[in-house]
Amino acid sequence: MLKKGPIVEADKNFSSQIRITNVGDGSPYETLHAYVSNVMAPYFKSYVRATGKADRDGDKMAPSVEKKIAELEMGLLHLQQNIDIPEITLTIHAVVAATIKKCAEQGRKPKVSDFGDKVEDATFLNSLQSGVNRWIREIRKVTNLDRDPASGTALQEISFWLNLERALLRIQEKRESPEIALTLEILKHGKRFHATVSFDSDTGLKQALATVNDYNPLMKDFPLNDLLSATELDRIRVAVQAIFNHLRKIRSTKYPIQRALRLLEAVSRDLSTQMLKVLSTRRLMHIPFEEFEKVMAACFEVFRTWDDEYEKLQGLLRDIAKKLRNEHLKTAWRIIPAHKRLQARLDQIRKFRRQHEQLRQVIVRVLRPAAKPARPSSPMEKKADVMKEAIALEAADANAIEEVNLAYDNAKEVDCLDVTKEGNDAWEAAIKRYIHFGCLCNTNMGVFK
Repeated sequence: MLKKGPIVEADKNFSSQIRITNVGDGSPYETLHAYVSNVMAPYFKSYVRATGKADRDGDKMAPSVEKKIAELEMGLLHLQQNIDIPEITLTIHAVVAATIKKCAEQGRKPKVSDFGDKVEDATFLNSLQSGVNRWIREIRKVTNLDRDPASGTALQEISFWLNLERALLRIQEKRESPEIALTLEILKHGKRFHATVSFDSDTGLKQALATVNDYNPLMKDFPLNDLLSATELDRIRVAVQAIFNHLRKIRSTKYPIQRALRLLEAVSRDLSTQMLKVLSTRRLMHIPFEEFEKVMAACFEVFRTWDDEYEKLQGLLRDIAKKLRNEHLKTAWRIIPAHKRLQARLDQIRKFRRQHEQLRQVIVRVLRPAAKPARPSSPMEKKADVMKEAIALEAADANAIEEVNLAYDNAKEVDCLDVTKEGNDAWEAAIKRYIHFGCLCNTNMGVFK
């Protein structure tokens, strides 16, 4: 609870003097991201556009703050969607740890001979071997990790491989530590070769490191942030182009083509989400028609860029598949871009608003009176006739346009950007009401007779 002013005044309503925020019991990252994404950012954007601050020459503060809010939103999303790799513990045998500590105090490196007769003790060797087997199981918790690229966001796929690389490098450091090296040396001296060989082969550490080293040139510096922080449609278009250009790095990796296609679908989901964020403050059914047309042109320029770039990338992926002789990929090229649903809805909205605007123009033309044959009259009579015609024309135009606008109101208040099943049903119902109501009103007025 925050006070709006320096003090709370007793003679005023208490609720009008405070601001209340419910942070809840969930993840702070999720809560903060929800507030920034759904409250702060839309509220700020709407205010900036309503006041025209973003359009004033020399006023760079508002766009700068809008960008900072977008970066904050993106950072919270990173923290929320970051995929944690389990931190493993490789427990060192107590005797080995004590010997290493003693040698460190003496300022020398420990040797197998420091353990005396214990290197021949079967019980001691069995205990060390059991410890190595536990290390193998621990390490495989990380090296066997994978995720389904068809689920989640592109950011989760990227962060998974980058985080996995960091985790594997930490394991490799532990593998090369004096404690583990000495343990393996003792087992080798005791002719427990199976334990030492299996530690390197069964963990899958080398193979996992080779995989992430191969994949991560594609994952590092992936320009996804440009898309997730874009506050304008043109920036989204540039970000899409940058992402496709970056994806061309796949030719120098062994990143699976099917996985790349699923990554593209995830990027498409992010694209749809980001476009909805940008469009949510535009109120597409309310803004003037000229402004609406500009917004639509920018939207379909984004979609055109995606289609053009995907076609180029698809050609590159086909060439890679031919070199790899992946026959099964011939029938597996289709992806299901999530933004296509938004694209289809925006196309419907554009057609609807254009037809509505054309109808308004038709009404104005049809209701204008036909030219009357000239008849002799005095200048005063001519002036009176002109005034009567003008008044009648204005009244007819006003009534007809008002009726059309009433019909338009049926679709105006629906969330036109909701592409869920419920949203589709609401949109279709609103359009049917518009057609029925609009045709009924205009037929009654004789417009279509």
